[in-house]
Amino acid sequence: MNHKIAILSDIHGNATALEAVIADAKVQGASEYWLMGDNFLPGPGANDLVALLKELPITASVRGNWDDCILEALDGQYGLEDPQEVQLLRMTQYLMERMDPATIVWLRSLPLLEKKEVDGLHFSLSHNLPDKNYGSDLLVDNDTEKFDRLLDEETDVAVYGHVHKQLLRYGSQGQQIINPGSIGMPYFNWEALKNHRAQYAVIEVEDGELVNIQFRKVAYDYEAELELAKSKGLPFIEMYEELRREDNYQGHNLELLSSLIKKHGYVEDVKEYFNFLQS
Repeated sequence: MNHKIAILSDIHGNATALEAVIADAKVQGASEYWLMGDNFLPGPGANDLVALLKELPITASVRGNWDDCILEALDGQYGLEDPQEVQLLRMTQYLMERMDPATIVWLRSLPLLEKKEVDGLHFSLSHNLPDKNYGSDLLVDNDTEKFDRLLDEETDVAVYGHVHKQLLRYGSQGQQIINPGSIGMPYFNWEALKNHRAQYAVIEVEDGELVNIQFRKVAYDYEAELELAKSKGLPFIEMYEELRREDNYQGHNLELLSSLIKKHGYVEDVKEYFNFLQS
């Protein structure tokens, strides 16, 4: 039996890119989809993004670190002292104003680790490590020893996301490790390799054998995505504009975050929206 599985990761609220990837995956003959986490933010995708996912035969999903950030913001774990926490509060507010609360119930239900068997091949799926969906443990240039943490004696193939770069490598015992890259915000270190294409992967299993691994890079209208974000009033739009046009996201630039928070009055917005900030 032949299985073609499209692996989607790190959409980050970019519904325009997701739509293009889905169209490409259908052309490639994908029969099922695995979702590797970080579906929302910093892009504007909300109910429209969920609608695209609901049309797919998704047979596995795991929870990413940005998914946890949304849940933590909703659960009152953030305050107003850290600019990054204010950013997450304001962006979570934006998301919840445009998304069915049932999606949050779904996010809470997602595991950190999911195991899949396809015709006798055993796959391990996690956003980052099996027990930790954040951090720099699995950067693409890390030692094999770190990647072995994805693997156990039963795993033939480990799939992870999080680092926003496509990767194919082996563990120290020879198991396969795959990262499909990021649909919504790919990262690049080498200038000549920069492009605005959405990344995902298609794997093919036939009669219990992994016969093909294909990394896809799909063109989409990133200017249309930016205009959509502007029309929907996306917070921190200046940062999203730089992400879309320069492939650079300054989420850790505290000085920039502080200036945008002050400029747009985001503290007052989140104080008014979140009850736990009003006391």
